[in-house]
Amino acid sequence: MIGLDVGLVRKSAPGTWGGTITPSFKERFGQAYDTEIQRWVDAVRTGAETGNYVDGPGAWDGYAAAAVCEAGVKSLESGSPVAVDMVPRSSIPGA
Repeated sequence: MIGLDVGLVRKSAPGTWGGTITPSFKERFGQAYDTEIQRWVDAVRTGAETGNYVDGPGAWDGYAAAAVCEAGVKSLESGSPVAVDMVPRSSIPGA
């Protein structure tokens, strides 16, 4: 419900309600994105010296996310659990 600044509340423990939910995506996740980008910049900067340019998710992570989403959509359409079907990690270059 991010982005709905209509007085939402959160449940933090059984039977306990209160507090507010940050209404904006930017306010809630801005620092995380700034940190992610800075880590990438730092990795590129130091990678130029070591030959290692990647920090964070790679091709395998993107493939795995897509496979999980595909199974989720199939599950929603069928109303039943669907197994995540993935090829071996070794078959993905750079994984």
